[in-house]
Amino acid sequence: MWNMSDVEERRASRLILLHERRVLLFKHARKDGSTFWATPGGGVEPGETFEEAALREAEEELGLKGCPVRLLWERWTDFVYVDTPVHQHECFFLLDAQIRPPSAKVRKMQEDEGIVEMRWWCATELASTTDSVFPEGLASEISKLSS
Repeated sequence: MWNMSDVEERRASRLILLHERRVLLFKHARKDGSTFWATPGGGVEPGETFEEAALREAEEELGLKGCPVRLLWERWTDFVYVDTPVHQHECFFLLDAQIRPPSAKVRKMQEDEGIVEMRWWCATELASTTDSVFPEGLASEISKLSS
């Protein structure tokens, strides 16, 4: 059991990109060799709003500037990251954009972040995969958005 003083409080903005009823996910490789899939996005920096962080992450991770975002949902989640328990407030934004092949700068950032693959997933694939996918319940949320 963790002491509350050991828990890191964190805020994050996540991006939902939809194309033909599929959502874009990044495959991340951890240092221990395990992998997981997650929506693009990341931590909110000091002084940033969730929306500002979403726009910054769209530029950093996807090379997309000035694309409109719309808040879809938010939640709190708990997980362990490199032996540190994290209590995270997450906001998920729909990003209205067409993805392009990433620039060298974006590819370098993805490499530095441990992103090894990008893939479009439909809700059925998300619901049936044995791979780790975050956030949990994404298949249900995508089904709601796609209907």
